Amino acid sequence: MRPLIGITAWRRRLDTFYGPDELQTLSTYYSDSIIAAGMTPVMFPAALDPSEAERLVATVDGIVLSGGDDVDPATYGQANDGSKIFASDVDAFELAVIAAARAARRPTLAICRGIQILNVALGGTLNQEVTSDGGVHDLISADHDEMNARRHVITFEPGSWLAQIYGSAEAKVNTLHHQGIAALADQLIVEGRSDDGLIEAARYDGDWWALAVQWHPERLEDEHQGIFAAFREASAKS
Repeated sequence: MRPLIGITAWRRRLDTFYGPDELQTLSTYYSDSIIAAGMTPVMFPAALDPSEAERLVATVDGIVLSGGDDVDPATYGQANDGSKIFASDVDAFELAVIAAARAARRPTLAICRGIQILNVALGGTLNQEVTSDGGVHDLISADHDEMNARRHVITFEPGSWLAQIYGSAEAKVNTLHHQGIAALADQLIVEGRSDDGLIEAARYDGDWWALAVQWHPERLEDEHQGIFAAFREASAKS
């Protein structure tokens, strides 16, 4: 039986046939990668009442925390110093999903915003602006091809899950984020860093399968899809 995977959605206001409208969105890159790896995706709408999280998590075999807007800096005890679009109700629901997934030991794959909200949920903090013109984390391009290209290298920690998944000590990844991990939560272990030292991958230190990456593997091919195969294996066991 194919594992059932709950994916958090991104709430956005977009122009539609009906005019400007607020939508629950999810890129088909996520669902395509999940389906190709032998799983079945279902969407968790953004900003549901946090009390719904436990029941929803109980219905699925694994969780994907998808990309989206910034995390409200107040959530990790800071004033706004570079954060752009954020919503506390979105954060509250995803924090509840993480707590429920951890309690139920549902395997969790966190992507882009996902690694950030996971780190915050476990007590970590964020750097609210990591991009710089010409730096390792260059300014995010408006060119879609450039935005999704493999732009910098991640070096994996020796013996890390990702070193095993990729079969390599490093991987070249895309970068679609302007924030990143500052203080890593105590319950997370570094899996990989970019050349400027930013933590771009981590896993949970304990009996909960949780893997988090700052890049978007669903938008990359070949070896990057191995993350979804590993996630499927873990979810099938849950």
